[in-house]
Amino acid sequence: PAEDLERLASRLAELAHDVASAPVRFVKAIGDAVMFVSAEAAPLLTAVLDLTAAVTANDLPPLRIGVASGFAVTRAGDWFGSPVNLASRVTGAASPGTVLVDESTRDAVTNPGDFTWHPMGARKLKGVRAEVKLLRVEHLG
Repeated sequence: PAEDLERLASRLAELAHDVASAPVRFVKAIGDAVMFVSAEAAPLLTAVLDLTAAVTANDLPPLRIGVASGFAVTRAGDWFGSPVNLASRVTGAASPGTVLVDESTRDAVTNPGDFTWHPMGARKLKGVRAEVKLLRVEHLG
């Protein structure tokens, strides 16, 4: 029912707000999706991994999360650019309950040993010219 979907989307937005702390910013919720931005990759990965754990702890359906890095611009509170589009495509390639990142995101993490990385191979993603090397990321341990 529509009321249940609204409650689920609202709870996801609440949990997303809870895990977003500087330098990670909650940008928006769009139905059953949320958007974060951060100038630093590691805090962003920590936030999305914490969000997956919070969703599980609250008995919500598992999330598919995609992260990409690069230059984007903001206008009227929204964000635009190749990494925004790529993150959406990476999200589409993610399995439920996983966080997938592009290789540039892993490369942007100052201490990659703080996370566990699982190479997922290169994939052709809709609207992206070259194949994208993807990795599944988890909290260390």
